[in-house]
Amino acid sequence: MSDDEIIARIREQHSDLPPPAPPEAVAELEGVVGHPMPVLLKRIYLEVANGGFGRWGEALSLTVPYEFSDSPILVETYLSWIEAGPERGYVHPPSVVPLLTWGCAIWSMVDYSTPEGRMWGWDPNGRSLRHALFPEDRTLAERLTDWLDGNDEDFPQPPSQTPPPTC
Repeated sequence: MSDDEIIARIREQHSDLPPPAPPEAVAELEGVVGHPMPVLLKRIYLEVANGGFGRWGEALSLTVPYEFSDSPILVETYLSWIEAGPERGYVHPPSVVPLLTWGCAIWSMVDYSTPEGRMWGWDPNGRSLRHALFPEDRTLAERLTDWLDGNDEDFPQPPSQTPPPTC
């Protein structure tokens, strides 16, 4: 599915989205992260909505915490992940930015250092915190397409199906 088709489907399926984010909010987040936002994600934030899309409409906002998420705005959430990494026993990659929470401490994140927006997951359930963050074998476009197709129960999965480390 093309980026234009994904954007059209988001608009069709979510009639109650907030207005798009201001360009200054995107620029601020990119400056803090040190990488440009992947093109598709940037288009969604600037052309479609300032959060409220994605799984159950819970993508974080760039400027205001909406009722669809109990998290602060995206830049604040991102900074809290970067700061918490050492406390959790790992270094959070600076290019990996939270997108939305699944509940039960599970998150979907996007790698801003990849043009296609490689997805990452955070799932500390059944694994040590040192191994809770992992890259997924999917892109943002693939993840969004799954959500648009109604597959919103497909939790983030590490690339390998081996049992998670428990160290």
